[in-house]
This record gives sequence, structure tokens and C-alpha cells, in this order.
Amino acid sequence: MLPFQRMTRIRQILQLRPRLLKPGPFLLKPLSLALGQARCAQGMRGPEKLPRREDTQALTSWADPFELPVDELDPPAKFEAEMNRQAQESDMLQEMISQRGGGIKCAVALAKLGVESRSDLNYVTDQDLISQGIAAVTARKLLNGYGTGAARSQPSQLPAASCSPEETMKLMAKKGVVSADRSTGQIICSSFLGGALLGWGCALTTVVAGGSATLLADAPGLLALLTGAVFPVGLSMVVLSGSELLTGNFVTMTLPAWTHPGVKKEQVASNTWRVWCISGAGNLAGSLCIACAIYSLSVVQPGTPAALWLAALAVKKCSLGAGVAIGKGMCANWLVNIAIFQASSAHTPSGKIASLWLPIMTFVALGLEHSIANMFLLPLGMLVGADVSIIDIASNVGLVAVGNALGAIIFVGMVQRYSLLRNMVYAKPV
Repeated sequence: MLPFQRMTRIRQILQLRPRLLKPGPFLLKPLSLALGQARCAQGMRGPEKLPRREDTQALTSWADPFELPVDELDPPAKFEAEMNRQAQESDMLQEMISQRGGGIKCAVALAKLGVESRSDLNYVTDQDLISQGIAAVTARKLLNGYGTGAARSQPSQLPAASCSPEETMKLMAKKGVVSADRSTGQIICSSFLGGALLGWGCALTTVVAGGSATLLADAPGLLALLTGAVFPVGLSMVVLSGSELLTGNFVTMTLPAWTHPGVKKEQVASNTWRVWCISGAGNLAGSLCIACAIYSLSVVQPGTPAALWLAALAVKKCSLGAGVAIGKGMCANWLVNIAIFQASSAHTPSGKIASLWLPIMTFVALGLEHSIANMFLLPLGMLVGADVSIIDIASNVGLVAVGNALGAIIFVGMVQRYSLLRNMVYAKPV
């Protein structure tokens, strides 16, 4: 029986029993006990349960027998699953009331109080039932073992502070599918903001670390630590604002190739190259915009300690060999995606910031290479006097981007994904 048919029938029952229940503002859906007993009295057949839905669609649930997230079902399946759950809850509540000597009057009283499952009894007191005309002994017997409304005065149980590593990897895989469905304009705007926000963090690093370079000339380790400690400000803004970086898309866009067998490999490749190209262009535009703004507003002026430090850094980066640039790029983006992975597992802004700070600080302090950061640092270094050309900058960014892609895909997308999910992937089409 459908829900609206059940409600129609119970309204008819309530009209036949005006002394047991007066309609009021707190009237909710009655329990199956009241409906079942009323039907039995009239020789009618009891309520039928809806059949369970056993089949799953492609990409709708994990092929894990211990996990079937209802929120991943299609609307008809979600409706049927919810109806099955409510029917089971009502049946268990009906059985409990019968075992404790309750009757239709108790069922109707509980319905008026909004009780739909046994767990709701924790929020009902015997006085609530007595006010509905239930005898005190019956009310206390009915609520025995379910508390006396104390749950309302107790603080609610706090959710877990973070997801498990397995759940986090699933979330990143789902993000890769969702990201491909966005329009070109959305990806451009998101990646432009990502490059710009990371550029602000790089600008802060230049001012703080570069301005302290002379003071810490005899303590290069402390200067490296200071540089690493300030740099994560940019990535924190990127993560908390929901913007994106090409270096993060290196992982999220390739994960569906292993976790979504229902998606054709050609479609995964097409989506991956599309998002990579658009996000890379957006990051470059955002980085150059902030670099020009920092230079034109004289935030970093030529000849200042910060400008000299940045110019030396730009020359050093552009002088790296191809193998070294790719290797440093691999290691850097391994740590960057570990930072993003850890931040994705946290549920609070403070947790996300704390989770990503240490890996980012590590790669910066070690002098590794990040292609999007170089899109800001190298052009600004050239503007303030570094002896590098546009070709040198393009060569460095290209080689480092290759290393960033390899490090993210190999160490996070393949090795870490396999260690966490193994064969746990989205179900194939049936």
C-alpha cells in the first residue's frame, strides 16, 4: 500500500474513533499497529511490504556487500528503500508495543507525539504519554529501557572528525566524475581563482621569506623552514574556497579509470584531457594576473631584499636540468596530493588547514618544484630583474608539470588507491 493510501485509510479510522484521538497540530503519521488492528477488526488484509530492489545501476553503488549508500541510488530505488525502511521500523515498533501490553490507544498516542521508530522513544517521557490519556503503569512499562526523555537534555553525539582513508579515496574518485560534467566556463572560473589564490600565498611567501633572507643568510635551514611555513596559506585558500588546481586534477580526473568500470576508457581520457587543458590555462591566467598586480602595485619593488631573493630563486629554478626538474616535480606533487587527500578527509575548516599544512611545508622547505607556483614566481622574478626569458620560464613550467602529473598519478592515483580500495570499485552495469 502506498503512503497516501495509508494516510487516507487512517483518516477514515480516526473519524470512526473520535474519542480516542482528536485531530490537532501535532498529528503525524499513525503507526502500522493502529492501522493493522483496525483492518483486522473489519476483516481486511494487513499492510503489504514493498518488494526490495536488488539490482543496481552502473555508478550508483560500491560493489561492497557491507555498504549500500542509499543516497547513491536513483530516485525510484531511493523511494522504495526508504519505504522498506519505514515499514520495518513500524513493524518492529508494533511488535514491541504488543509485547509490552499496549494497544491501539498507545499506538495512536505515540503517533500524536511523533514517534515513528523505537529510537524515538528515547525522546518521550511517561508524562507525555499520560497527557495523551495513557495510564501511568502502561506508560512506564512501554518506555522501560528507553530512558525518560533524557536524550533531549543530553548533547548530541558529535560526528567523526574525519573520514577514513578508504572513504576519502572514494570521495576523490566521485569528484573526478562530477568535475567532468561541468561547463567550460565553470572550470575556467574555478581554475582562475585557484591560480590567483595560490599566487597570493606565493606573494606572501616572497615578502616574508625574501625580506628575511638577509637576516637569515647564515641560517639557510631556518630560512627554508620559514618559507615552507608561510607558503601553505595559498593552498588553504584554494581548498576552503572550492577552487581547483591542475596539480590536484592530475589525480582526481584519472581515478575513474580504475574506480568506474562503467565509464568507457575513451570517455575518461577525453574528460581528463579536457579538464587538464582548461584548468591549466585558468591557473596560468590567474597566476599571471596576480603577478602583474603585485608588480604594478609595487608590493615587491626591484632592488629590495624580497626582489633580490625572488630573482635569485627564478634563476635557480630555470637552471635545473630536465631530469632534475621532472624528479622534483614528481616528489612535490606527491606531497601536494597527500595534503589534498588529508584535507579532504577532514570535516572542519580548521581540520582541513591543519591536515594540509605539514605536507606543503615539507615540499617547499625541501626546495621541490610545483608548476602552478612557478607560474607566479618565475614571471614575477623576471619582472623584478631576474635574468631569465619567457622560453626559460615555459620550459621549466612544462617539465615540472610533467613531473607533477607523474608523481600524482603513480604515487596517489595508482599505489595509494590500490592499497586502500584494492578491488572495491563502483559496480559494473547489470
